[in-house]
Amino acid sequence: MPSPRGTAAASAEIVPATEHIVRHLLGIIPRRHVERGNLLREEIRATVTHCLDLVASVDPERPARTVRIFEAATRWAGVGVPMDTVQHLVHEGFRLYLDDHLRDAQTVHHDDIRGLFDALHAVTTTVSLAYLSVAPAAEQTAPHAVAVALLRGHHPAKVYRENGIPVADRYTVLAVAVDRPTEERPGRRPGDGYSIRQRMQICLAVHCGGHVPAVLSAIGGTILVPESLIAANELDALVAALATAVPAPLTAAAMTAEPDRIPGAADQAHELLDMVRRLRNPPGLYRFEDLALEYQLTRPGPGRDRLAALLDPLEGHPELFDTLREHIRNDFNRRRTSRTMYLHPNTVDHRLKRIGRLTGLDTAVPHVLYRLRAALIARTYTRPASPTPSEHRTPAAGETR
Repeated sequence: MPSPRGTAAASAEIVPATEHIVRHLLGIIPRRHVERGNLLREEIRATVTHCLDLVASVDPERPARTVRIFEAATRWAGVGVPMDTVQHLVHEGFRLYLDDHLRDAQTVHHDDIRGLFDALHAVTTTVSLAYLSVAPAAEQTAPHAVAVALLRGHHPAKVYRENGIPVADRYTVLAVAVDRPTEERPGRRPGDGYSIRQRMQICLAVHCGGHVPAVLSAIGGTILVPESLIAANELDALVAALATAVPAPLTAAAMTAEPDRIPGAADQAHELLDMVRRLRNPPGLYRFEDLALEYQLTRPGPGRDRLAALLDPLEGHPELFDTLREHIRNDFNRRRTSRTMYLHPNTVDHRLKRIGRLTGLDTAVPHVLYRLRAALIARTYTRPASPTPSEHRTPAAGETR
């Protein structure tokens, strides 16, 4: 068995080990499935290779390395192969690999055995989740029903008795938005045929190691992640995995709450998400602490209205709004703004000076730029949306690209 201290040597062992295990498994698989011949052999060979990749990895990336195992197990479930048959073959393959390693190796390290059992746990969990994903409709809808009930404020005990799924002590509520959703073309990648909603469900199951209550659609939704399944510092990886699974730019806002406070937390998470999208922030995960200032600036009141009015003189100058927004996004770095907007640095300076003349504010003073940033945030909630930046806009008079 490969040691974490010898990954290169481990890779060399995978091919012969794969063939040995494939031959053994074909010898014990039920006769009715062997009739599929070479197709079955190739499926088993691919799955064994993925399993050995997990064993050989120092730190297996579970979602990336188990997604193909998940898809293969889903196909087997769809054609009626019993789950206990698949799990028996998985255990038989790992047992054979362990026997061979103990027989041939002079010394066996504790980390080697631990790595093997970690990989076995990942594979058996993935197979179980795959079979659950194609279970009867009543079983599939249980996590959805739990999410709907909690979002409606139902008592946790009632939710548990009606759905048979325990309610966690605390959840991270994720409000999710998918930009430009597109269904993938056949033949583009493994797993074609899944909708965006199904891809997110599969990703959640594989990444979190259990069914996660969620209400999803092709453009986003609300996900209730039990804190017992995933730590707060792993949320960024989960959102990145969802974006990869879709695949499309994906933005999420997170709030944490006990079950009885989920309705309010969900409303606030979606409010934060709406604010992020109004401000045209890049995709990714946003937490309330990341947006506390912006959130406060968008609260209704005379202060917000006065701030927003600072930018009224820029009406009719969409290029100035574009430049101010991009300059803020680039932390007021003039050269970075010129690069991202494909403009000459002098053009950026010229536009900033025009903003200063029109608003009566000196844009060369740092605190003024922060005031303009606050005004732009407030304006997103008090004025119609400003025009979307265009890469092909004709420069204004006196400007250079």
